[in-house]
Amino acid sequence: MKIAARVALAFVLVTLVSCGENRELRVLQREQLFTVGYGVLEDQLNLFNLEGSGSPLKTRLAMRDGIFFIANGNAGKVVTMSSFGDLLSMVYNPDKNPPPVILKSAETGADVQGRLARQYPFNAPGEIAVDSRRTIFVEERVPEERRSFDDASQSSLEYVVLRFSREGEYLDFLGQEGVGGTPFPLIASIHITPKDECVVVTITGEGWLVFWFDPNGMLLSTIAVRRDGLPVPDTIDQAYPSLDGLALSPDGAGLLLKVDYFRDTIDADTKTRTGIEYATSWAWVLDRTTGSFSEHYELPGFVSLVDNGTKERPVPRGWDFVGTARGAVFMSAVDDDGSLQYGVFDPESKSLSRFSLIIDPDEMLYNCFHLSPEGILSGILASRYEARIVWWRFDKVTGA
Repeated sequence: MKIAARVALAFVLVTLVSCGENRELRVLQREQLFTVGYGVLEDQLNLFNLEGSGSPLKTRLAMRDGIFFIANGNAGKVVTMSSFGDLLSMVYNPDKNPPPVILKSAETGADVQGRLARQYPFNAPGEIAVDSRRTIFVEERVPEERRSFDDASQSSLEYVVLRFSREGEYLDFLGQEGVGGTPFPLIASIHITPKDECVVVTITGEGWLVFWFDPNGMLLSTIAVRRDGLPVPDTIDQAYPSLDGLALSPDGAGLLLKVDYFRDTIDADTKTRTGIEYATSWAWVLDRTTGSFSEHYELPGFVSLVDNGTKERPVPRGWDFVGTARGAVFMSAVDDDGSLQYGVFDPESKSLSRFSLIIDPDEMLYNCFHLSPEGILSGILASRYEARIVWWRFDKVTGA
């Protein structure tokens, strides 16, 4: 859909029933902050593996206090940029990048200050997070000789979390036991709590393992979430649970699981099972100290706002879990016309606010997003010729 048509659609006040209340769809205007070109220079990104060999690696984004931290896997580097697009620092693999021109090299041996570039032999930097001290946490894949297979979790142990100072100096790495520990299974995400604790979410053959570390890198707890042990509300009979996502709970003290539930569809004539259909979604708050669920509540399903020309009752489906911020649960969905919507659910009032986010299809060659604790959604939107760094200020419009 063209941008103009999408804006016209989104400005219409649309009424729907969700949790028994009327809801209104609002446009949330984005701010384009700066653009980044494609290439191998220090102020460019390699999103599509420009050398044409190997599978493209992750590019991930984190934003803290208006500063953007980008882990560019294909280029083997982590760059820090201001909200105006100024390159502030870089940690890079010299085998994959030319010598810096804009930044000063910290390896010259001189007493250099200001905007620095430091070397680190990155293999595949990926997920990234930043704490209040601007310590940078970056996923990295270990060399093949350090990888092993764990029979207990049925997973390959191949990943660690590197820590760099705000100046880009390598500090240490986190493994399963803490600093210098055994590599993790596949890392799904890295989170930082309000107390600067680091939470590493991993995926195993059995389900999910979540590792919780204090600011010094000491292991506080390990939480296992099994696929065959997902909770089911008492109000639902014969439902199949499926974990849609896992993130910090709204208060940052535990974990929040978004679980979708599906049920069998039965042919009325033959009384035989014909498939499954979406039933409902629930949020479960997991206490990290006890390993038990301290709270749970139902989440509204996504109902399309596109008029299909019939009088049939809209069929809800599940939102995609984004994360938590400002005490609210953030979710996203693509409507039937291809437009992107975000839902912000307030657990206290049990109310859902819906927003339309305008992204042109030409900007979706590659994309990644980051939701800050303040409720700012930042994104990298890749067009044919440049990557656009944008954000949406949910912190200014939500009541959460």
